[in-house]
Amino acid sequence: MGLILFALPTGVSPVRTTPVPAPAVVRRWDSTGHKTVARIAWDNMSASARAGAVTLLRHGPPLAGLASLAPASGTPEQVDRGLFVETATWPDMIRDTAAAFHVYHHGNWHFADFFWKKVGGAVVPLESMGPADTNAIERLNALTAVLRDLSAADTTRAVALAWILHLVGDIHQPLHLSSRVTVALPHGDVGGNSFKLLGKPNKLHAYWDDILDLSTPQAAGEGATHYVDRLANGVEHAFPHATVSAATLHSQFDDWGAESLALAQQKAYPTTLKANRRPSAAYRIATDKVAEKRVALAGYRLAELLNGVFP
Repeated sequence: MGLILFALPTGVSPVRTTPVPAPAVVRRWDSTGHKTVARIAWDNMSASARAGAVTLLRHGPPLAGLASLAPASGTPEQVDRGLFVETATWPDMIRDTAAAFHVYHHGNWHFADFFWKKVGGAVVPLESMGPADTNAIERLNALTAVLRDLSAADTTRAVALAWILHLVGDIHQPLHLSSRVTVALPHGDVGGNSFKLLGKPNKLHAYWDDILDLSTPQAAGEGATHYVDRLANGVEHAFPHATVSAATLHSQFDDWGAESLALAQQKAYPTTLKANRRPSAAYRIATDKVAEKRVALAGYRLAELLNGVFP
Protein backbone atom coordinates (compact mmCIF):
# COMPACT_ATOMS: atom_id res chain seq x y z
CA MET A 1 0.00 0.00 0.00
CA GLY A 2 1.40 3.40 -1.00
CA LEU A 3 2.22 6.26 1.33
CA ILE A 4 -0.98 8.10 2.27
CA LEU A 5 -0.36 11.83 1.97
CA PHE A 6 -3.86 12.79 2.99
CA ALA A 7 -5.66 11.54 6.08
CA LEU A 8 -9.20 10.25 5.76
CA PRO A 9 -11.50 13.09 6.86
CA THR A 10 -13.79 12.67 9.84
CA GLY A 11 -17.03 10.96 8.93
CA VAL A 12 -15.75 9.39 5.67
CA SER A 13 -15.61 5.62 5.74
CA PRO A 14 -13.95 3.31 3.23
CA VAL A 15 -16.29 1.56 0.83
CA ARG A 16 -15.23 -1.83 2.18
CA THR A 17 -13.15 -2.88 5.16
CA THR A 18 -11.61 -6.11 3.81
CA PRO A 19 -8.20 -5.27 2.31
CA VAL A 20 -6.77 -7.14 -0.65
CA PRO A 21 -3.26 -6.78 -2.08
CA ALA A 22 -2.89 -4.06 -4.72
CA PRO A 23 -1.91 -5.78 -7.98
CA ALA A 24 1.22 -4.49 -9.71
CA VAL A 25 -0.47 -3.82 -13.05
CA VAL A 26 -1.21 -0.70 -15.03
CA ARG A 27 -4.74 0.64 -14.69
CA ARG A 28 -5.65 3.92 -16.35
CA TRP A 29 -7.51 5.62 -19.11
CA ASP A 30 -4.68 6.45 -21.48
CA SER A 31 -3.53 10.07 -21.65
CA THR A 32 -6.01 10.84 -24.43
CA GLY A 33 -8.94 9.76 -22.26
CA HIS A 34 -7.82 11.80 -19.26
CA LYS A 35 -7.09 14.88 -21.34
CA THR A 36 -10.48 14.65 -23.04
CA VAL A 37 -12.25 14.46 -19.67
CA ALA A 38 -10.33 17.53 -18.47
CA ARG A 39 -11.00 19.42 -21.72
CA ILE A 40 -14.73 18.77 -21.40
CA ALA A 41 -14.60 19.92 -17.78
CA TRP A 42 -12.81 23.13 -18.81
CA ASP A 43 -15.52 23.86 -21.39
CA ASN A 44 -18.14 23.69 -18.65
CA MET A 45 -16.34 25.49 -15.81
CA SER A 46 -17.03 29.04 -14.71
CA ALA A 47 -14.37 31.70 -15.17
CA SER A 48 -13.74 31.75 -11.42
CA ALA A 49 -13.36 27.96 -11.30
CA ARG A 50 -10.87 28.04 -14.17
CA ALA A 51 -8.87 30.83 -12.53
CA GLY A 52 -8.97 29.20 -9.10
CA ALA A 53 -7.89 25.80 -10.39
CA VAL A 54 -5.04 27.16 -12.52
CA THR A 55 -3.78 29.46 -9.76
CA LEU A 56 -3.71 26.56 -7.33
CA LEU A 57 -1.85 24.29 -9.76
CA ARG A 58 0.78 26.99 -10.25
CA HIS A 59 1.29 26.97 -6.45
CA GLY A 60 1.98 23.24 -6.31
CA PRO A 61 5.10 21.98 -4.55
CA PRO A 62 8.22 22.46 -6.71
CA LEU A 63 9.09 18.76 -6.49
CA ALA A 64 5.74 17.81 -8.03
CA GLY A 65 6.45 19.88 -11.13
CA LEU A 66 2.81 20.80 -11.74
CA ALA A 67 3.49 24.34 -12.96
CA SER A 68 5.94 23.00 -15.53
CA LEU A 69 3.09 21.19 -17.31
CA ALA A 70 1.86 24.47 -18.81
CA PRO A 71 2.56 24.98 -22.54
CA ALA A 72 5.58 27.13 -23.34
CA SER A 73 3.62 29.35 -25.74
CA GLY A 74 0.09 30.43 -26.64
CA THR A 75 -2.45 32.95 -25.46
CA PRO A 76 -3.00 33.23 -21.69
CA GLU A 77 -6.21 31.22 -22.03
CA GLN A 78 -4.47 28.52 -24.07
CA VAL A 79 -1.64 28.27 -21.55
CA ASP A 80 -4.06 28.03 -18.61
CA ARG A 81 -6.19 25.44 -20.39
CA GLY A 82 -3.11 23.46 -21.39
CA LEU A 83 -1.88 23.35 -17.80
CA PHE A 84 -5.28 22.16 -16.56
CA VAL A 85 -5.68 19.49 -19.26
CA GLU A 86 -2.13 18.19 -18.97
CA THR A 87 -2.36 17.93 -15.18
CA ALA A 88 -5.07 15.30 -15.56
CA THR A 89 -2.33 12.91 -16.75
CA TRP A 90 0.16 13.80 -13.98
CA PRO A 91 -0.59 10.83 -11.66
CA ASP A 92 0.25 8.49 -14.55
CA MET A 93 3.28 10.53 -15.65
CA ILE A 94 4.93 10.28 -12.23
CA ARG A 95 4.45 6.51 -12.25
CA ASP A 96 6.84 6.27 -15.19
CA THR A 97 9.40 8.96 -14.36
CA ALA A 98 12.31 9.46 -11.99
CA ALA A 99 12.19 8.13 -8.45
CA ALA A 100 12.16 11.68 -7.10
CA PHE A 101 8.48 11.91 -7.99
CA HIS A 102 7.52 8.64 -6.35
CA VAL A 103 6.54 10.31 -3.09
CA TYR A 104 3.43 11.38 -5.03
CA HIS A 105 2.85 8.06 -6.79
CA HIS A 106 0.18 5.70 -5.41
CA GLY A 107 -0.72 2.81 -7.67
CA ASN A 108 -3.63 1.65 -5.52
CA TRP A 109 -5.42 5.01 -5.76
CA HIS A 110 -6.43 4.49 -9.39
CA PHE A 111 -9.09 1.82 -8.93
CA ALA A 112 -11.53 0.12 -6.57
CA ASP A 113 -11.87 -3.63 -7.07
CA PHE A 114 -15.44 -4.82 -6.58
CA PHE A 115 -15.40 -8.58 -7.02
CA TRP A 116 -18.23 -10.47 -8.72
CA LYS A 117 -19.04 -13.58 -10.67
CA LYS A 118 -21.84 -14.85 -12.86
CA VAL A 119 -23.97 -17.81 -11.85
CA GLY A 120 -26.49 -18.96 -14.41
CA GLY A 121 -26.27 -15.65 -16.19
CA ALA A 122 -26.94 -13.62 -13.01
CA VAL A 123 -24.36 -11.29 -11.43
CA VAL A 124 -23.38 -12.32 -7.90
CA PRO A 125 -21.40 -9.72 -5.87
CA LEU A 126 -18.55 -11.11 -3.74
CA GLU A 127 -18.43 -8.40 -1.11
CA SER A 128 -16.09 -10.25 1.25
CA MET A 129 -13.23 -9.96 -1.27
CA GLY A 130 -12.88 -6.19 -1.56
CA PRO A 131 -12.26 -3.47 -2.44
CA ALA A 132 -9.27 -2.51 -0.32
CA ASP A 133 -9.65 0.24 2.26
CA THR A 134 -7.58 2.62 0.12
CA ASN A 135 -9.19 2.91 -3.29
CA ALA A 136 -10.23 5.45 -5.93
CA ILE A 137 -13.63 6.23 -4.41
CA GLU A 138 -12.28 6.61 -0.88
CA ARG A 139 -9.46 8.80 -2.17
CA LEU A 140 -11.82 11.09 -4.07
CA ASN A 141 -13.80 11.68 -0.90
CA ALA A 142 -10.64 12.39 1.09
CA LEU A 143 -8.94 14.53 -1.56
CA THR A 144 -12.05 16.62 -2.18
CA ALA A 145 -12.19 17.37 1.55
CA VAL A 146 -8.55 18.52 1.36
CA LEU A 147 -9.26 20.69 -1.68
CA ARG A 148 -12.19 22.38 0.07
CA ASP A 149 -10.14 23.03 3.22
CA LEU A 150 -8.96 26.62 2.82
CA SER A 151 -6.79 26.27 5.92
CA ALA A 152 -4.66 23.64 4.17
CA ALA A 153 -1.46 24.73 2.43
CA ASP A 154 -1.80 25.60 -1.26
CA THR A 155 0.90 23.04 -2.04
CA THR A 156 -1.18 20.30 -0.43
CA ARG A 157 -4.39 21.45 -2.10
CA ALA A 158 -2.65 21.62 -5.49
CA VAL A 159 -1.59 17.98 -5.30
CA ALA A 160 -5.11 17.04 -4.18
CA LEU A 161 -6.55 18.86 -7.20
CA ALA A 162 -4.13 17.12 -9.58
CA TRP A 163 -5.24 13.73 -8.26
CA ILE A 164 -8.93 14.70 -8.45
CA LEU A 165 -8.56 15.71 -12.11
CA HIS A 166 -7.23 12.23 -12.75
CA LEU A 167 -9.35 10.06 -10.48
CA VAL A 168 -12.68 11.45 -11.67
CA GLY A 169 -11.70 10.06 -15.05
CA ASP A 170 -10.49 6.77 -13.61
CA ILE A 171 -13.69 5.88 -11.78
CA HIS A 172 -15.73 6.46 -14.93
CA GLN A 173 -13.76 3.72 -16.70
CA PRO A 174 -15.88 0.61 -16.00
CA LEU A 175 -12.99 -1.81 -15.54
CA HIS A 176 -11.41 0.39 -12.86
CA LEU A 177 -14.26 -0.71 -10.57
CA SER A 178 -14.43 -4.38 -11.47
CA SER A 179 -12.63 -7.66 -10.88
CA ARG A 180 -14.51 -10.61 -12.36
CA VAL A 181 -14.06 -13.97 -10.64
CA THR A 182 -14.17 -17.18 -12.67
CA VAL A 183 -13.12 -20.79 -12.09
CA ALA A 184 -9.85 -20.04 -13.88
CA LEU A 185 -9.36 -16.74 -11.99
CA PRO A 186 -10.63 -17.32 -8.43
CA HIS A 187 -8.93 -14.13 -7.18
CA GLY A 188 -10.42 -11.96 -9.93
CA ASP A 189 -9.21 -10.78 -13.32
CA VAL A 190 -7.63 -7.54 -12.00
CA GLY A 191 -9.98 -5.23 -13.87
CA GLY A 192 -9.71 -7.20 -17.10
CA ASN A 193 -5.89 -7.23 -17.06
CA SER A 194 -5.94 -11.04 -16.90
CA PHE A 195 -8.45 -11.30 -19.76
CA LYS A 196 -6.16 -11.66 -22.78
CA LEU A 197 -7.08 -10.60 -26.31
CA LEU A 198 -5.52 -11.34 -29.67
CA GLY A 199 -3.57 -8.45 -31.16
CA LYS A 200 -3.09 -5.01 -29.64
CA PRO A 201 -4.24 -4.08 -27.09
CA ASN A 202 -3.72 -7.62 -25.82
CA LYS A 203 -5.68 -7.19 -22.57
CA LEU A 204 -9.31 -6.26 -22.04
CA HIS A 205 -8.38 -3.52 -19.57
CA ALA A 206 -6.00 -1.90 -22.04
CA TYR A 207 -8.67 -2.14 -24.73
CA TRP A 208 -11.02 -0.03 -22.59
CA ASP A 209 -8.25 2.37 -21.55
CA ASP A 210 -7.36 3.03 -25.19
CA ILE A 211 -10.90 3.07 -26.52
CA LEU A 212 -10.98 6.72 -27.63
CA ASP A 213 -7.77 6.35 -29.61
CA LEU A 214 -9.05 3.12 -31.16
CA SER A 215 -12.43 4.56 -32.16
CA THR A 216 -11.17 7.97 -33.31
CA PRO A 217 -7.46 7.82 -34.18
CA GLN A 218 -5.25 10.88 -34.30
CA ALA A 219 -4.90 12.08 -37.88
CA ALA A 220 -1.52 12.22 -39.59
CA GLY A 221 0.11 15.55 -38.79
CA GLU A 222 -2.57 16.47 -36.23
CA GLY A 223 -1.20 18.11 -33.11
CA ALA A 224 -1.96 16.55 -29.73
CA THR A 225 -3.89 19.61 -28.51
CA HIS A 226 -6.03 19.79 -31.64
CA TYR A 227 -6.70 16.05 -31.39
CA VAL A 228 -7.96 16.29 -27.81
CA ASP A 229 -10.06 19.35 -28.72
CA ARG A 230 -11.61 17.39 -31.60
CA LEU A 231 -12.39 14.42 -29.38
CA ALA A 232 -13.90 16.60 -26.67
CA ASN A 233 -16.08 18.45 -29.18
CA GLY A 234 -17.28 15.16 -30.65
CA VAL A 235 -18.13 13.66 -27.27
CA GLU A 236 -19.94 16.82 -26.13
CA HIS A 237 -21.93 16.84 -29.36
CA ALA A 238 -22.90 13.17 -28.99
CA PHE A 239 -23.79 13.54 -25.29
CA PRO A 240 -24.70 17.20 -24.66
CA HIS A 241 -24.50 18.68 -21.19
CA ALA A 242 -28.14 19.75 -21.47
CA THR A 243 -29.25 16.11 -21.59
CA VAL A 244 -27.68 15.30 -18.19
CA SER A 245 -30.04 15.70 -15.26
CA ALA A 246 -29.13 17.73 -12.19
CA ALA A 247 -29.46 14.58 -10.08
CA THR A 248 -26.91 12.81 -12.26
CA LEU A 249 -24.47 15.72 -12.08
CA HIS A 250 -24.77 16.06 -8.32
CA SER A 251 -24.58 12.35 -7.47
CA GLN A 252 -21.87 11.02 -5.17
CA PHE A 253 -18.57 9.32 -5.92
CA ASP A 254 -20.05 6.03 -4.71
CA ASP A 255 -22.78 6.42 -7.34
CA TRP A 256 -20.25 7.02 -10.10
CA GLY A 257 -18.39 3.89 -9.09
CA ALA A 258 -21.59 1.85 -8.94
CA GLU A 259 -22.46 2.98 -12.47
CA SER A 260 -19.06 1.86 -13.74
CA LEU A 261 -19.29 -1.49 -11.99
CA ALA A 262 -22.73 -2.14 -13.48
CA LEU A 263 -21.44 -1.29 -16.96
CA ALA A 264 -18.50 -3.66 -16.51
CA GLN A 265 -20.87 -6.42 -15.47
CA GLN A 266 -23.41 -5.75 -18.21
CA LYS A 267 -21.33 -4.56 -21.18
CA ALA A 268 -17.68 -5.57 -20.85
CA TYR A 269 -18.07 -9.36 -20.86
CA PRO A 270 -20.79 -10.43 -23.32
CA THR A 271 -20.88 -14.11 -24.22
CA THR A 272 -19.65 -13.15 -27.69
CA LEU A 273 -16.34 -11.88 -26.27
CA LYS A 274 -13.85 -14.74 -26.19
CA ALA A 275 -10.45 -14.79 -24.55
CA ASN A 276 -7.45 -14.85 -26.89
CA ARG A 277 -9.54 -13.56 -29.79
CA ARG A 278 -10.12 -10.14 -31.29
CA PRO A 279 -13.25 -8.26 -30.13
CA SER A 280 -15.95 -8.27 -32.80
CA ALA A 281 -17.04 -5.19 -34.73
CA ALA A 282 -20.34 -5.27 -32.83
CA TYR A 283 -18.46 -5.23 -29.50
CA ARG A 284 -16.37 -2.28 -30.66
CA ILE A 285 -19.44 -0.28 -31.67
CA ALA A 286 -21.26 -1.00 -28.39
CA THR A 287 -18.29 -0.25 -26.15
CA ASP A 288 -17.37 2.92 -28.05
CA LYS A 289 -20.73 4.43 -27.09
CA VAL A 290 -20.41 3.34 -23.47
CA ALA A 291 -16.93 4.85 -23.17
CA GLU A 292 -17.85 8.12 -24.89
CA LYS A 293 -20.78 8.63 -22.52
CA ARG A 294 -18.58 7.86 -19.50
CA VAL A 295 -16.00 10.42 -20.69
CA ALA A 296 -18.74 13.01 -21.15
CA LEU A 297 -20.19 12.38 -17.69
CA ALA A 298 -16.74 12.48 -16.11
CA GLY A 299 -16.04 15.86 -17.70
CA TYR A 300 -19.40 17.37 -16.77
CA ARG A 301 -19.21 16.07 -13.21
CA LEU A 302 -15.64 17.29 -12.77
CA ALA A 303 -16.73 20.75 -13.91
CA GLU A 304 -19.65 20.71 -11.48
CA LEU A 305 -17.37 19.70 -8.62
CA LEU A 306 -14.84 22.45 -9.35
CA ASN A 307 -17.52 25.09 -9.91
CA GLY A 308 -18.59 24.34 -6.35
CA VAL A 309 -15.06 24.45 -4.94
CA PHE A 310 -14.20 27.75 -6.66
CA PRO A 311 -17.57 29.58 -6.71
